[in-house]
Amino acid sequence: MDMKLQQVQVLKPQLTQELRQAITLLSYHSAELAEYIDELSLENPLIERKETDTPPLSYHKTNKNRISRQEAGLQLSNLQKTLQDVLKQQSLDMNLSNTEKKIFNYLIHSLDSNGYLEEDVEEAAWRLSVSAEEAEAVLRKLQSLEPAGIGARSLQECILLQLQRLPSRNEQAELLVSEHFDVFAQKNWKALSKETGMPLHTIQDISDKIAALHPRPGLLFASPEHDMYIEPDIFITVKNGHITAELNSRSFPEIELHPQYRPLLSSGACQDTVSYLSTKYQEWRWLSRALRQRKQTITRIVNELTARQSDFFLKGRSAMKPLTLREVADCLGLHESTISRAIKGKTIQTPYGLFEMKMFFSGKAEASGDGDTSNYAVKTHLEALIQQEDKTKPLSDQKLADLLYEQHRIQISRRTVAKYRDQLNIPSSAARKRYK
Repeated sequence: MDMKLQQVQVLKPQLTQELRQAITLLSYHSAELAEYIDELSLENPLIERKETDTPPLSYHKTNKNRISRQEAGLQLSNLQKTLQDVLKQQSLDMNLSNTEKKIFNYLIHSLDSNGYLEEDVEEAAWRLSVSAEEAEAVLRKLQSLEPAGIGARSLQECILLQLQRLPSRNEQAELLVSEHFDVFAQKNWKALSKETGMPLHTIQDISDKIAALHPRPGLLFASPEHDMYIEPDIFITVKNGHITAELNSRSFPEIELHPQYRPLLSSGACQDTVSYLSTKYQEWRWLSRALRQRKQTITRIVNELTARQSDFFLKGRSAMKPLTLREVADCLGLHESTISRAIKGKTIQTPYGLFEMKMFFSGKAEASGDGDTSNYAVKTHLEALIQQEDKTKPLSDQKLADLLYEQHRIQISRRTVAKYRDQLNIPSSAARKRYK
């Protein structure tokens, strides 16, 4: 076969600098965008952000992992101290010998962030050239310090140490944890009741007490997570059945030419200055256009969302409809990836709370019957049913499926109920059962 060179003209899409910048800005959330503009303004003296007169509105995003007031106080009092610092300070009253101090310092630096001892005691003893008995004795002294459970080598030991430090000891609880921990943790309480002779309601009470203990005592001395405050990008209000969407001006900033440099653009300045300012002016124009395009794109998407999810805004969470990126993209004449970038990290304040924008894109429930029920709506109904159930007789997955059909005409299988329940981190009916 003869080989020859041939020129072929091919059309290939090529991203310009302006288009690349517009795509990047579209995916930025408000904090990233503000930081990006500030960085550019340092390099480009022509860029100046327009100030907004809108007062800041912050919304608290609650922390699901709440702690008790006592634990919070313990965190605050030790905010500037490490776990090791706190343990060393407590050890000053223990009158340790030089050998014990060496072992103690080694052990406290072998604790992980949860306060558990990572290294085997015998291994530690070998490394320090001391006996295992000496190392074990110092470990017991370490485990007597605050917070209770520190220095444990397992979750079982951590809970047992805390139970032993309670003002009123509970021998039955200590027995369950020390001798029947695996069965207890698996909540196989009927077998446990048969094996120990304890009534089911007693085991239930013990479980409640243990649930109030701290499984990771070391975290009490870590820097606490600051409460997160999120400022919505879009505000949705409903008045007299009319839905209104308003953009947060701080999430959609505008820029203007710095007034100090405006005269130089049209004056007879030197050639170098004109060339420099011309380049910076082009950058300013690109950024201004990209910001304007970002605002227009997200506005169009928000308007489409409010139209398609109007039942959600008017009736509540259970009225969420299935909606895909492709549906909105096709309607607006945009690409799916554009919609995906636009909604990334954006939040909407609604009459029912603060939601991520991507939440409004929910798939169709599996075998939902009428074809117009989103899996988000099904999960909302599912949560409500489980919250209202009799905890002494929790609803099985099959019963939940039956009730969803009876009350909401949502037809899904028992398997789908179990799948959605797992996604909501809701345990099975056996694990939810309470004993009187």
